[in-house]
Amino acid sequence: MTQDLPPMTGVRAVLAAVHARGLVAAVGGSGLLAALGLVSRVHDWDVTTDAPVDQVSSALTAAGLAFTPAAVRDGAYATRERFVLPDGPVDLLVGFALRTENGVVEFPTRVTGHWRGLPLADPEVWANAYRHLGRPEKAALLDTWLTR
Repeated sequence: MTQDLPPMTGVRAVLAAVHARGLVAAVGGSGLLAALGLVSRVHDWDVTTDAPVDQVSSALTAAGLAFTPAAVRDGAYATRERFVLPDGPVDLLVGFALRTENGVVEFPTRVTGHWRGLPLADPEVWANAYRHLGRPEKAALLDTWLTR
């Protein structure tokens, strides 16, 4: 399968900056789906971390990376912070979480493998996130992959 990926320079720089501070981060979203061979197109890189917001911001600044805080604090999203980096583009989700009818559901960052040198998020966590986001087709792709 031929893959249509955004440049990896930005996502690699973000991960290097975060990892240089000893923080854990992983690629999720469509990047994870592409890494598992489930989709051929990635529009942007979604990276998650559970680190404190100030430490993540400090890591990006120290690495000289341009970023904009752009957290969505209404609707379904309850993520602590979202940093948008134009190079990639990359969405760095700090404390990825969603609001549901039963309260806030947090989606922890767990590295479960690597692909092209990128740490990959837990497919089970992302299947759950996609279900809560109302994207059952993406959740089903991951569920099928998990049962293999």
